[in-house]
Amino acid sequence: MPKVSVIIPTHNRPAFLRRAIESVLRQTYEDFDIIVVDDASREDVQGIINDFHDSRIRLIRHEVSTGEAGARNTGILNSQGEYIAFLDDDDEWLPEKLALQVTILENNSPKVGGVYTGYMAVNFTEQQVLYRKVPSKRGDIYRDLLKRNVIDTPSTVLIRRACIEKAGLFDGAVFYGIDCDLYLRIAKHFHFEYLEAPLVKYHIHDDRITNNPEIVSKGLEAMSRKYAGERGFLADRKIRGLGICPSESIFVSGTIRARAEEPF
Repeated sequence: MPKVSVIIPTHNRPAFLRRAIESVLRQTYEDFDIIVVDDASREDVQGIINDFHDSRIRLIRHEVSTGEAGARNTGILNSQGEYIAFLDDDDEWLPEKLALQVTILENNSPKVGGVYTGYMAVNFTEQQVLYRKVPSKRGDIYRDLLKRNVIDTPSTVLIRRACIEKAGLFDGAVFYGIDCDLYLRIAKHFHFEYLEAPLVKYHIHDDRITNNPEIVSKGLEAMSRKYAGERGFLADRKIRGLGICPSESIFVSGTIRARAEEPF
């Protein structure tokens, strides 16, 4: 049984997927397995997996697309690791990421349910670093998450399996922002730690759900319905929208507008 289960959902992005898997296989920490969940791709995902000749990689295919939440949940339900890591198929990890995160969880009490890292936003085409994100919130961050997604992309996160057992799986009814919703439910019961180092390459490109205003709008509405009764939720999000990727977009009067990067 591996210590860490790495879950990579994918849909029609073979070039991205190959790089994501390679970044996991380059980890200095090697006690992991990789569960790739193919959410009904038209591309030959099995062929990509076969090219690696690594028994730690397992492919699960959806014949009908279930969306982001469904794909992540399939990975979780078929995982065995004590710790669960998420990697989007268009992101990459730096080699020491898992080793540093596992060390933190191993050396803290079970109350610390997860650890996240800084990241680099990278132009995928040119591989140019656009900006870096440095986290600053640790411990009980529930109220911070109500204001904005201070953890950000799930590719930075390693959590204990106990977090999922307590908080539940990803909620597909949220449409967009399923990561922030899960963080909130986990943060009700567990604390978070962080590593300042930018240990993830978060790729900026055109084929991202963040670029779809309609889906982002649905996510805002769903999150507002779910957390409207929580003190502090609406005050900030009336201005910043979901705060799911606050460095890239802002929801104003039904449109998504780019804005300058700012620290967590």
